[in-house]
Amino acid sequence: MRWITRERARVDRIACPWLISRFVDPKPEFLFVPAREVRAAAERERAIPYDIPDVELGHHGAQCSFDAFIERYELSDPGLLALAEIVRGADTADRGLTPESAGLYAAATGFQATSRDDFDNMTRQFPMYDALYAYCRTQASAVPPTSRVLFVCLHGAAKSVVGAAHFRRLAAERGLAIGAVAAGTEPDAQLAPGAVKGLAGDGLEPALTRPRPVTLYDLDSSTRIVSFGCDVVATRGQRVEQWDVPAVSDGYAAARDRIVANVERLVADLAGGR
Repeated sequence: MRWITRERARVDRIACPWLISRFVDPKPEFLFVPAREVRAAAERERAIPYDIPDVELGHHGAQCSFDAFIERYELSDPGLLALAEIVRGADTADRGLTPESAGLYAAATGFQATSRDDFDNMTRQFPMYDALYAYCRTQASAVPPTSRVLFVCLHGAAKSVVGAAHFRRLAAERGLAIGAVAAGTEPDAQLAPGAVKGLAGDGLEPALTRPRPVTLYDLDSSTRIVSFGCDVVATRGQRVEQWDVPAVSDGYAAARDRIVANVERLVADLAGGR
């Protein structure tokens, strides 16, 4: 995927490409342009804009763009959550938010001043973020990572969304501390209306307001992977289940019943003797 932001990056606009490269996109392409050109260039280059005003992956209230990426791509790793606080403090006026934030701001300012361009800046700063993340992981070692199941369908808009929602419901009923996320290999721009309406009838709702792509973090962190006809390769040897389910567009009830039957079996398997 292509990602675009303002040139002359310092904190957030280097931290976000690091996050994308390490946890989101296996083959990212980054573009840096003058601030006034980002929106037009994003449309022309079919790139995802970030860290500019009034975009999803930008600042919202006290949170910075790094936080927006964490939320959008459901990155629940405790080390990343700790790193997000450091970045937020360094990229906003709240430099005292963490003991490390002021130091990160100072280092990023120095890198900005001495780098040939934004790509040189990324190359030089990425090892610093690798080290900060490793440090944050040691600090957050007492917080166990959230276990979860990854549901994948082509468009990330219907079957995977229904599967994840019903898994969360059934896992909670069994007292199983495992979450679920839905993603697509070629995500649509919006959730399938039939899936949203059907889930509402079941008293459930999707975790996200629109589909998102499968990320590196999804494949690396999931306890189990469920695919609805997609070619998904686990990174840690997790079991990948292929579920044959009728299209939600052909009738929500039939698709839901097949999915729920499979989810019930999966939850029982993960619960073991509980």
